[in-house]
Amino acid sequence: MRSVQSILIGIVFMWAAVTHIEAAQAQLPEGPLTLRDCISIALTYNPSLTSSRQSVVSAEAGLEQARSGYWPQLSFTWVEGLTGTTSFLSVGGRTVGFAGTDVREDVDFVFRQSLWQRGRHENVKANKASLTGASHNYEAAIQSLVEGVARDYYGVLAAESLMEVAQARVKSAKEHLEEVKARVAVGTAAEVEIFPAEDDLARADLEEIDASSNIRLAFAQLKNTLGLAPDTVLELAESAAVEEPSLPSLQEAMKSAYTSRPDLISARASVERSRYSFASAKIRRGPLVEFFGQYQQGYSEWRARDPSWQVLMSLSWPLLDGGATDADETQARAENVRAEADLQTLVNQVGLEVESARVEVIRTRQRVAATAKSVAAAEARLAAAEGKYREGMAIFLEVSDALAALSDARASQVNARYDHELARVRLEKALGRLTPEGLAE
Repeated sequence: MRSVQSILIGIVFMWAAVTHIEAAQAQLPEGPLTLRDCISIALTYNPSLTSSRQSVVSAEAGLEQARSGYWPQLSFTWVEGLTGTTSFLSVGGRTVGFAGTDVREDVDFVFRQSLWQRGRHENVKANKASLTGASHNYEAAIQSLVEGVARDYYGVLAAESLMEVAQARVKSAKEHLEEVKARVAVGTAAEVEIFPAEDDLARADLEEIDASSNIRLAFAQLKNTLGLAPDTVLELAESAAVEEPSLPSLQEAMKSAYTSRPDLISARASVERSRYSFASAKIRRGPLVEFFGQYQQGYSEWRARDPSWQVLMSLSWPLLDGGATDADETQARAENVRAEADLQTLVNQVGLEVESARVEVIRTRQRVAATAKSVAAAEARLAAAEGKYREGMAIFLEVSDALAALSDARASQVNARYDHELARVRLEKALGRLTPEGLAE
C-alpha cells in the first residue's frame, strides 16, 4: 500500500513539474528574444530572488511588530470548566470532609494603551533601518541577476558568431583543398601540398565542433540564469548597435557609485540599525519605564462584573541577572563596530570596482578598434597569399598560415565586441545604475 502511495505521489510531482515547465514555455515571447525579453523572463522565473524578497517581507513584518506598541491593545480571555472544593468539619470528635463541584464561566475584556515606553523609539528605528537594508539588498540582487542575464545573453551571441567564423574557415579550407587537388592533377603543384590543405580542413572541422558545443553550453547557461527548463527552445535576436555613451570621469563615477549602489546603501542601513540596537541594549540596563492606561470589563457566568480602570507608571531595574545585560550590551557594541568596519571595506571595494570597470571599458573599446584593423590586414594577407599561390610564386603553406591568421583575427574581433558590451554592463553595475529598464534601453 505504501509503495502505491509513493508511486501516486511521484506522479503528482512529475505532473506538477511538467505543468510548470509547459506554463513557462507557453509564456515566452514569440520570435527571437531580445535582451529586454531575457531580463523580463529572468525576473519572473529565476528563483534566486525569492530569498531576497522574503527578507524584505520579514523586515516589513518586524517593523510592523515594533510599531504595534504605539497602538491600543485589546485582549479577550474566556475560561470555562469545572472547579472542585473540599471542606472539613469536626463532628463528634471526628473530622468529616465534604466535596463539591461547580461550573466556572469567566470572560474578560482588557483594553490597554501604552502612553510612553523607554526604548520603544530606538527599537522602531532599528527595524526601519533593517527594512531599508533588506530592500536595497533585494535591489542589489536584481542588479546581479540583470548582469548575469546580460553576460549569458552576450555569451550566446558570441558563441553563435564564433560558429560563423568556424564555418567560414571550413568553407575556405574545402575550397583550398579542391584547388590544390586540381593543381596537382594538372601538374602545377606538388602532391605533397595536399597534406597541409587536408590538415587545414581537419583543424577547421575541429573548430566547428568546438564552436557547436560552446553554443549548446552557452544556451544551457542562459536557460539556467533565466530559470527555464533545460529542454526549453530559445532563439536570440542579435543585439542592436547603439551609440557609444560618453565615459564618466573617475570622480563622477565614484560619486555615482557612492550615492546609488544598493549594497552601499544597505551597508549604511546596517550601521544605523546596529547603532540603534546598541542604544536599546544600554537602555535595557535600566531603568525600564512605561506609562500606560488599562480598562478591564469581566463577565462571570455571563453576568457583568464591575469594570475597572487604571493609569499607571511601571519601573523595573535588573539588579542581578547573571551578567545578561552586560553581555547584551557587549554584543550590540561588537555588532556596531563590525558593521562600521564592513561598510568601510565595502567603500574601498566599490572604489576598486569602479576604477577597474572604467579601465576595462577603455581597454575593450580599444580592442574593438584594433581587431577591426587586424581583420582587414589578415584579409589582405590571405588575398595576397592566394594570388601568389595561383601564380606559382608561393607554396600552399603560406596560404594556410594566412587562413589561420584570418580566422584568429575574426574570432578576436567577435570576442572584443562582446567583451566590450559586457564591460559596459559591468560599469553600469559598478555605478549602481544597472536597472532592467536602463540596460534594456
